[in-house]
Amino acid sequence: MYVIPTGLDARAECGMATTLRFTIGDAFPADDAVARFVTVLAMMSNDWLRLIKQLLDVDDADDDAAGLRVMSFRYQASLHAEAAAFISDARRMFPEVEQFVAGLSESAGAHCQQVLDGLDPASPRYLGAWLTSHRNVTFHYPEMHPEKAKHGREEIMEGLRDAAAKKSIIRIPDAPYDLRFDFADEVIVEWLPADSDHAPIVGLREGVLALADFVREAAEAYLNSRPSGVFRPS
Repeated sequence: MYVIPTGLDARAECGMATTLRFTIGDAFPADDAVARFVTVLAMMSNDWLRLIKQLLDVDDADDDAAGLRVMSFRYQASLHAEAAAFISDARRMFPEVEQFVAGLSESAGAHCQQVLDGLDPASPRYLGAWLTSHRNVTFHYPEMHPEKAKHGREEIMEGLRDAAAKKSIIRIPDAPYDLRFDFADEVIVEWLPADSDHAPIVGLREGVLALADFVREAAEAYLNSRPSGVFRPS
């Protein structure tokens, strides 16, 4: 079994870049609820890390610099709300997902809770009702639902099923925020046709950082649970 060392920061310090190669259907079976859960988390991670890279690459000399930063913030806010709702719903509706998340490390549990707290009015880390409202006018990720899954009509199940024969990779680079789950992009392709208050900004930044850490830790745990030989490092 290929073991991903805990913490990509440690890997970066050691200069350990890795690419995992696999067939999507073997590594992430469409009928496995945890595989579907991790796949959607991987989509979120890819989107968020690309948003961060885009934000860092904004040139102050660009006439559209302010607009690009606002767009990045909007999508990060929506992504945070979507992630919290998705994780909460998946854990509630799929016992195997709840068991998987509950069995993760204490660190992963804390990061997961921080993401959920962003939508919890009882939490001191609550980011406000605006977060969900903004998500509703921006975008959604595919939901997981037992009834849809039972009839083979769950969106992420269909995407994984359609991409099952494809060869793909996960890139674990020297720089932790360059982590990319390429297989999640392959699944997405299957769906395509041939303010002055800084508190929410700070809270959102902390929440999305926690989301990135949670996704990484959940992915590590899932990858290490798969049979030997499924992933081939290179």
